[in-house]
Amino acid sequence: MKNSLILFAFLSFTFCKSPVPQKALPVTQVEATSGEKILLGEINRANLDSSSLTDWFVKGYNEITIDPNWASKTKPHIEGVEIKVFMGTWCDDSRREIPHFLKILDVLNFNPKNIKIYAMSEEKTTPENWEKGLEIFNVPTFIFYKNNIEMNRIVEFPKTTLESDIEKILNGESYSHSYL
Repeated sequence: MKNSLILFAFLSFTFCKSPVPQKALPVTQVEATSGEKILLGEINRANLDSSSLTDWFVKGYNEITIDPNWASKTKPHIEGVEIKVFMGTWCDDSRREIPHFLKILDVLNFNPKNIKIYAMSEEKTTPENWEKGLEIFNVPTFIFYKNNIEMNRIVEFPKTTLESDIEKILNGESYSHSYL
């Protein structure tokens, strides 16, 4: 019983740690063609946590649970990985997948310095052209890099689950996104 309590305490600390606090980046709010206000440009987790335009994020994030067994076997493979995320605060797919994706990264204790998040217009552009040359046609798009080389990407929605697709990418297994 004592060993079970110690294991539970360890797993709770290891896999349920709060994300590293970040300061929100200066962000542009614009009106989308739908008339809805959206975020545009480079953002971070703090922007999603605090913006009045992203109340869907905290709600979605709090509804997600990640299997600690999956996390413990996956965590060693995320070392040295960098990720670029292209999303739209206006997009239903982004609203569904972004909270789940960031919850996964938190459970893996992924370094927030190794992720760049870009909020795009409905035309899939950013004012700074962060998407240039990256073939971003659907959002969200999650691009995984190791040693500055693209490992693979998840486009719009996972083929199976985010966890399964991420595991395949990190393990270097055969994987093609939903549009290939």
